[in-house]
Amino acid sequence: MGSADMERKRILIVDDVEGQRFILRNIIMDMGYQPVLAGSGPQALKVFPKCNPRLVLLDVSMPEMDGYEVCRILKSNPETSRVPVIFISAFEEVAEIMKGFEAGGADYVTKPFIPEVIQARVGVHLRLSEAMERLAQLSESDGAALGEE
Repeated sequence: MGSADMERKRILIVDDVEGQRFILRNIIMDMGYQPVLAGSGPQALKVFPKCNPRLVLLDVSMPEMDGYEVCRILKSNPETSRVPVIFISAFEEVAEIMKGFEAGGADYVTKPFIPEVIQARVGVHLRLSEAMERLAQLSESDGAALGEE
């Protein structure tokens, strides 16, 4: 697999609990993707431009900066706004789940993790993201063919 292929397969995992990061890392590796790990919101924002992930698995409850804030920052930047964010949390309350969607999250998965559920959700959002990217490219090429800017 070439470096461009690996680059297209990076998934950023953000969780302040090392054990949780490793569980998610193993699930993502089993899917054939390259996990990039971050232990905090600020670290995730710092590593994001370097790893250019296809998707982010983001813990909600972290000290210093919670997952909702990280997601809002990513969604407010045109360079990072299209990358899907799946929140991971022990919170199962509807208000918490809705807060994740309002922050720009694409999905919300509760702990403890069920590997098959993580794989299914990640797979769905990666395929959806790739389809949206192809549509945007087609739209741009149609516009160019019609002489639009």
